[in-house]
Amino acid sequence: MADAEPSSEREILAREEQQLDFVMSVGIVKECELSMPYRAQLTGDKSNLFLLRVPEFEDILLDFLEEREDVREGIEVNVYDRGGHEFQMMLRKCEGNGNVFYALNRGWLNFLDQHCLRENDFISLRTFRHTFNHKLSFVVTYTKMQ
Repeated sequence: MADAEPSSEREILAREEQQLDFVMSVGIVKECELSMPYRAQLTGDKSNLFLLRVPEFEDILLDFLEEREDVREGIEVNVYDRGGHEFQMMLRKCEGNGNVFYALNRGWLNFLDQHCLRENDFISLRTFRHTFNHKLSFVVTYTKMQ
């Protein structure tokens, strides 16, 4: 049975926090080392990449990047859903035609399909370093609008 459509921003935020409970409890994220959320609403473009706006996403990311990591070359990252399931993806900074953005790909479409996410659903992406392997990672929570 699908969740009822949230009636307010406050309800969306409360649902996101509930979704984080499990991921925090399994120990892959150290307490207090999870970024503030980067939020976006999905569009009808169903491609294998998630475009992240600069400077909003970059402000969050820069606190977690290590000197040896080059986002222009691409960084392999782990993405976790609210159940703690891991998805391997690539994060890359792209520039062209005067536009700059980050792209999360190589697995994004699979993530969308496995969670039945569609246009207008809300995604929240939080950045962290994995407790055990110290790999740049993200946890994705979402709110379905349909």
